[in-house]
Parts: sequence; structure tokens; C-alpha cells
Amino acid sequence: MSEVIEMIMILIIVTLCFLMIPFNLQPNSVIEARKKFDTFIKLYDKPYRYNVREYDHRFQIFRVSLNKIASLNAHRVENDTAIYGITQYADLTDQEFLRLHLADLKHETTPGTANNRGVSVLDKFIIESKSAEMKDDIIFSRAKRDLKILDYLPKVVDWRDKGVVAPVRSQGSCGACWAISVVDTITSISAIKRQQNFSELCLDQVINCAGNGNFGCEGGDTCRLLEWLKEEKVKLNTLKQCEALDTSKNGPNCTFQQASNGEYLSLNQFSCVSLVDREHLMLRYLATHGPIVAAVNAASWKYYLGGVIQYHCEEAYEDLNHAVEIVGYNLESQIPYYLVKNSWGPRFGDRGYIKIQVGKNLCGIANRVSFIELV
Repeated sequence: MSEVIEMIMILIIVTLCFLMIPFNLQPNSVIEARKKFDTFIKLYDKPYRYNVREYDHRFQIFRVSLNKIASLNAHRVENDTAIYGITQYADLTDQEFLRLHLADLKHETTPGTANNRGVSVLDKFIIESKSAEMKDDIIFSRAKRDLKILDYLPKVVDWRDKGVVAPVRSQGSCGACWAISVVDTITSISAIKRQQNFSELCLDQVINCAGNGNFGCEGGDTCRLLEWLKEEKVKLNTLKQCEALDTSKNGPNCTFQQASNGEYLSLNQFSCVSLVDREHLMLRYLATHGPIVAAVNAASWKYYLGGVIQYHCEEAYEDLNHAVEIVGYNLESQIPYYLVKNSWGPRFGDRGYIKIQVGKNLCGIANRVSFIELV
């Protein structure tokens, strides 16, 4: 009898051991996170691989990012909705991300005198936009309206298909989204007007030379840049002309000469308007004229991989921190969207592009819009 009881006990113990095996085989979350982190370091060639202290610091931030990514994706309700994941910024805190990659559109101050502490560029723009001189150029719409889709507009517009959109740039550590968005849009409008494929233009000429409250890689303002281009009647060099110029002796100083007459089109007119609740005007211009410049709040793009942004993107005017080129739209998609060209390199997002839902001023995309006309 005792042998039977002993056998039963052995069977119970063995059974319990097998029941415990699945739990023991469950991957440890820290180990899995570390595997992902090591892959991340290699993929993006992070410099702290053998720096124990920095490695551990960045790993802790990376683990926080994994939790945030899971939270963002928990709100997905449609297949076309934006999906979030590990990007090259997953080892940065939110504060670091904002400071390093989204501080260039709102430069802190313009140079002041001993008795003047300086004026915020953004604040100055708001003041000027309400002045009598600019009332005809700035549209402030307060009434809430449903998006008007004009019947004659094509349902899909993608200027990349016409060969007039330059490749996605990577601004790196240079805070020049304000210059990139404008120069690339001018590139597109010029190609459309000339009925030819794009010719890349000299970005350095703008970054190094633009005045009117712009500060090169330290930041600038799209509206002020357009104003400077028009007032100075600037003709940009092509990229090939730019590369042929020797600027090494003068470092980042402006040594560029304007392109000769006839080689390139100059700015004729531009707008810097709020089209909140009037996004149909953005669609109309995209369909009939070409790409446009927009200021946005890109704080939530940190983990963006693809799909259409519908949530997690604040629209307040005071939160605008980045500038982009909008190169088209798609109204046939399950979620109608703008096709937005970013400047964080082709490895970010959807080959460097972002899709943002039309009609809701998501990411503040309709707060400051610039249409450009060349002559």
C-alpha cells in the first residue's frame, strides 16, 4: 500500500514539474529588452556600446520607450491607423528628443541690445501677423466647419509620381527643418512650373545666408525665410553649383553668390496663413499647384513607423516645433491623409514620409501653411 502511495506522490510531483515548465520558459522581459537594445545599437551605430555607464543609462530609457510604444499601439482600431515602434530616437528621453530634433522652428530669441533681452521669434510672428500690413496675408478662422471636399478635385495626389519631389534629407544635428521644408518645396514648384524633373537646390546657401531672424543650424522660421527670399530677390544655386563653390576657408559663413538670371526662378508671392477649419484650401492647392510648407507639432512622431496618424498629435499653435513639405494627399484611403515629407532621413517612418489624417488639424498641420509662387 505504501508503495502505491509513494508512486502516486511521485506522479503528482512529476506532473507539477511539467505544469511549471511553461512558466519557467517564459522569456524574461529584461533579457528580451536587452536583446532588442543590442540590436538597436548595432542597427543605428550608437557610439556607447562599450561605455558601461552610458549603455546602462540608455538601456533604461529604451525600456521606458518600449512601454510607451506598447501604450501607443494599444489604441489602434483600424489597420490603416498609425503604428509605432523602435526608431533611432528610442534611446532619448522626451526632453532630449525635443531639444535635439524639435527646437529649431522656435528659436528662443532674436539678438537684443544691452537694454533689450530679445524677442521670441514665434511671439514676434504672432504680433506681426495681427498688424495692419499683414491682415490680407493671414487668415484666422474661428468657426468650426466640416471638411469640404470639392467635387472636381482628384481623389489622390502624389507629386512624387511626377518626378518633381527631391529625395528625403536628413538634417542630423543641424536644426534646419525651417530651411529644408522651404527649399525642397521651391524645388518642387520650380520643376512643376518648368515641366521637368526636379533639380536639387543649394540648401547650404539658405542655412548660411538667410537673415531676417534666422540662425542657420540653430533654428529659424519658415515665414521669415520666405519674406527674406522675396525681399532680397534671392536666386538659389543648384546643388551642383553649390558643391563647386569653395567655402572651406570661411567655414559656415555666407560666401555664396546668387544664381545668374534665367538659371533659376525666384520667389514671386507666398502666403503664411492659418487654415484651421479650411483644410479644403490645402487640398485644392496641392491638387492644382503643387507641394506646400507646413509647421507642425512633431513631438509624438518619436516612435512613428507608418500608417495614418489619427491620435496622439496635439494641435495647439504654441506647440508648433517642426516644418515639413506636404507633397500630396489620398482621399480614397480608409482614413484620408496628407502625405508629409519629413527631414529625418529615409530610414525614419515610411521611407522618410508620414501620413496624417485630413480634416482635423492633427499635429497642428493647418496652423501655419505656406503656398509658394515663383516667377
